[in-house]
Amino acid sequence: MKSLPTLTPQQAGELLAFQRASKQSATTYLNPSDPTHRKFIESMLNAAGRTPANYPYLYKALNTGDSYKGAPGVDNVRMVDAGKTAAGKATATVWSRSSNDSLIKGGNLMVFDSDTGALLAQGENTAVKRGFLACPARSATAAPAGKNLSLLYMGHTTDANGSTRFYSYTNKVAVAQDGIKANIAMPVIQHTGNVNIWIAVGRVAGSPFPSNTDYIFIEPSANENNPYLIVPFKGNVALSGLIDLPSLTIADLSTSIFVNNGHGSTVEITRATQYTTDAKMIGAFSVGTPANVLQWEFPYDQKGYQQTNSIVYNSTSLGNEIDSYFYFAFNGIPLKGGATAPPFFVCSKNTPEDPSINCTQIPNLYFWWHCLAKGTLVTLEDGSKKPIEAINETFRVKTGTNGSSFAVCATALGRHSSDPAAGTRKEIFRLTTANGKSITATENHMVFMTADKCRSISHLVAGDKVMTDEGMSTVKSIEAIAYNDMFYALALGNIKEQAEKSFPHNMANYYANGILCGDQLAMRHHCNEAHHDLEYMLPRIKQELHTDYASALHHKRF
Repeated sequence: MKSLPTLTPQQAGELLAFQRASKQSATTYLNPSDPTHRKFIESMLNAAGRTPANYPYLYKALNTGDSYKGAPGVDNVRMVDAGKTAAGKATATVWSRSSNDSLIKGGNLMVFDSDTGALLAQGENTAVKRGFLACPARSATAAPAGKNLSLLYMGHTTDANGSTRFYSYTNKVAVAQDGIKANIAMPVIQHTGNVNIWIAVGRVAGSPFPSNTDYIFIEPSANENNPYLIVPFKGNVALSGLIDLPSLTIADLSTSIFVNNGHGSTVEITRATQYTTDAKMIGAFSVGTPANVLQWEFPYDQKGYQQTNSIVYNSTSLGNEIDSYFYFAFNGIPLKGGATAPPFFVCSKNTPEDPSINCTQIPNLYFWWHCLAKGTLVTLEDGSKKPIEAINETFRVKTGTNGSSFAVCATALGRHSSDPAAGTRKEIFRLTTANGKSITATENHMVFMTADKCRSISHLVAGDKVMTDEGMSTVKSIEAIAYNDMFYALALGNIKEQAEKSFPHNMANYYANGILCGDQLAMRHHCNEAHHDLEYMLPRIKQELHTDYASALHHKRF
């Protein structure tokens, strides 16, 4: 959009009335059958440029739908930034996540001057097959910030099965006049070439350090279940007054990680309070020199979740991770004399828009995928085979790229459990080829169909051609199966190899049980890219959702 939406005084008044009547800092499901809710949804869709022609299925849900009555918390919106930019313009950003298998997510954020009722900033966005949506206000069209901001957000999610939910989020923020930028020492990218901060979890003592991983945490044994996420966090910030550290409470601090899965859902992983307790959180903060400097230290010590002093978040499978987003909010640090510092934030950089002067951005996190079942045989450089659970960074594997070989730069492990007959998600598949090869893998594991094309195992069908160590073969059978065991993955190419122009970035591969498979980075890349390929995606979704999906892809801002 080239300018702010034009609102009549009546429209602005109605939106602000809805904002004031809503529960603040909370996600609220909307009922399209309620006239007030319906009018609000329509106003926000119109302001975002979402028309019935572009989104016929969404408007059908609006016309016929009722309030969502399923499990609470399936959708959740969180404010991760608000205030004014360095140029003095009003801004805000919200993150919306959906834990269901979402096909389309959309949202519109409006920022009003709480005192005058004027619309100061607006931003809309869409996402497909992510379960995560960052929705920032547009910097280019924003007006100067006042002293107080009122945030109003309307989101919608359509799942792969066609169910649609509408929800709102509101908040009020006092605009800080002076910037609060934190100095972050950890986590940071430590290896040249990494785009995200790479953190290895679920590893055991004695394994070589992954050559291009920024941090590694050692677990008690190789038989752990899903790994706990662990993040070192160290830094400091200068505030406007002397810090009243004894008055600091756990309510003044909040943190979580949003794991964006490749199958259309995002889960919010909260702090594991049994390991990083409230007392441990508070105890990590101290007053520096001068006494207006707040400093914190959750140091990097390589220890596992039971002993580390880094921040421990709850366990998750990470089976289909594309990106993970870090969030830490300083909700109101107490100052001496009874004052409180304005809220400020440290979070992943997930938008090209200008952040507020109170937001410090760091790169996204990336933990690890694990895709192949324990016992899968990997072909090594010399032609011998070894179980994938025994592979580490000292090995080189044979690839399908001109018969060459690559070093293993990282490995990952984690437990997966799936039982389609019990109604759980189809997450584990067994593929068998006509020439007798077979692999068991998680749903987004990449299998090469030709030398320059790979697809998720869950999207292959009988008769598809795949590459094996005996040449081309066809898929004889593929089925979702019940399974419960450890799974593993490899990332290929040492630092020197990855720096070479000939290295097949996002296409590196190796033979697993004789079937040519993509490595971890190939999986991450192609899983994401496939969802942006209409020719690939439209045959895999319901016909009635085609127009909405294509429009959402077109309207995606970044």
